[in-house]
Amino acid sequence: MATPRSGGYPLYDSAQMAAWMAENRALAAATIIDERMAEGLCRAITRFSPKASRVALLVGGGGNGRQAQALARRYQDTSISTTVFSPGGNENLDRLRHHDVLVDGLIGTGLHGSLSTAYRQLIDLARASQCPIVAIDGPTGLDLDRGSAVEGALRATYTLFCGNFKIGGLTGAGREFCGDIDTIDVGIPRASFVPRALVPSHFEIAALVPVRRSDAHKGEAGTVTILGGDVGMPGAVRLAAEAAYRVGAGLVIGCVHAHNTTSLASAFPELMAFEALEAKMPLQRAQWLLVGSGLGRGEWGKRVWDEARAQQKPLLVDGDGLYWLAHEPERRSDWILTPHEGEAARLLGVTSHDVASDRPQACREIQDRYGGVCVLKGAGTLIASADATWLCPLGHPGMATAGMGDALAGIIASLAAQGLTAIEAARLGVFLHGHAGDRAGKTVGPRGLLTSDLIACLPYSLAALC
Repeated sequence: MATPRSGGYPLYDSAQMAAWMAENRALAAATIIDERMAEGLCRAITRFSPKASRVALLVGGGGNGRQAQALARRYQDTSISTTVFSPGGNENLDRLRHHDVLVDGLIGTGLHGSLSTAYRQLIDLARASQCPIVAIDGPTGLDLDRGSAVEGALRATYTLFCGNFKIGGLTGAGREFCGDIDTIDVGIPRASFVPRALVPSHFEIAALVPVRRSDAHKGEAGTVTILGGDVGMPGAVRLAAEAAYRVGAGLVIGCVHAHNTTSLASAFPELMAFEALEAKMPLQRAQWLLVGSGLGRGEWGKRVWDEARAQQKPLLVDGDGLYWLAHEPERRSDWILTPHEGEAARLLGVTSHDVASDRPQACREIQDRYGGVCVLKGAGTLIASADATWLCPLGHPGMATAGMGDALAGIIASLAAQGLTAIEAARLGVFLHGHAGDRAGKTVGPRGLLTSDLIACLPYSLAALC
């Protein structure tokens, strides 16, 4: 997976790329782009498979096919042999499997609808060959604008994007289908397009870290109050609270069900625990309220939700808070919503499949409908404000475990309480969450990672930015 570069990088959609190509036919006709792409592919294949001597080329009818053909010309008079395979040809598995690398030059950004039978048959052979696959500008069958894959799509081992990364390759199914990714500079000026999303650089993220004075006290370091923790669910509040502390909150207060106050306070002494809905509940003390962690969908949870919403305080809404919001929609400018795909579907009145089929659009629609900032969690987490959409390329599948969303909510609420704007807190919080997850994953491995492992890595991820 590529990492953010200095200055960050924008993500464009295929319609913008096609429009630029149409306006620059002279450049395209001169095959400059194709030749530059072929040159970059040569270098990448050498790095990817230094001993490769036989390269199979899957050649389609569009720009990707031209670039694959340009690669074949570049390999002429070298020790590397190439074989061209086209949809509808008399191909067989034996011919295909005797290659070191397979280059997918069928369909990249030009995908429209489902794959034809001829394309499906060739893709099935490519998949059965078990050859490592290098995709040109996106694997065939992946929608590079939406991050969703059609039936029969081809999974790549390595994807090289033409000019710029595409948003669909970094979120949703794109994370699975693209494999490792990189770009090849083919001379397309980025200023020619309006970005569909932005990926922050390390330096941009580092600039967001709150500065703490040498004489600061805990009252100036931000106070977060977490409302949730119904019967049987105090752990959600504890995870959110610990994550909030680990990124610098001065004080975290938990307002939970009466059954959980004593056990929570004794298990986590740094947390002040109060019974929710009691008169002494210190809501006014906090700069930000986090509502939803272990909130529940019963009568008690509804009462707590109503109490939180009635406060004149900015809110971070997570978990079952989003459930109640979907039932009583409203629009506010002073909150951060952190849904996963199922919660996003409920907020929009659609299915989870609808959200997964176009994550960028779903994230923007939630922000437009409900206001504030929307953080759409998942592979390639998206962050939308009224002005822009951001994408985080960090994280891994091992983070798909209980409590990860609670930790993220605590991180973002803590950063907002320390004085960052909502969009700044969301951007920095998502990056820290992904960075700590990657760090913990390297220690624990891809399976068996606990949210507590990630939380323990947060101070190190924060220090890496400073």
